[in-house]
Amino acid sequence: MNPVLPVGKLSPELLTKIIHSAPTAGPRVLLGPGIGLDCAVLDFGEICLVLKTEPITFASEEIGWYAVQIAANDIATTGARPAWAMFTVLLPERKTSEESVTALSMQVT
Repeated sequence: MNPVLPVGKLSPELLTKIIHSAPTAGPRVLLGPGIGLDCAVLDFGEICLVLKTEPITFASEEIGWYAVQIAANDIATTGARPAWAMFTVLLPERKTSEESVTALSMQVT
């Protein structure tokens, strides 16, 4: 029987195994996935695109604001200027109101 993983981040060993089994290389990939790497960097000739994803779990208030700030900060550390954002929001069933969704959307704009 396989042991159940604890809640939270994957172990560095398991994450490394997953990264090495995925197709992550290519001529445009300047910086791909790795332990401790916060962004990916893709080369498009005259410009580079810096990509970032961030699971935000610690904040209960202003979680949208935190999501934007943390992702923008990680992008800025590469020397890039954050310009766009894409969000995945997982909301608790039977605990989410229209008001809370509206407030969250206002935090990320």
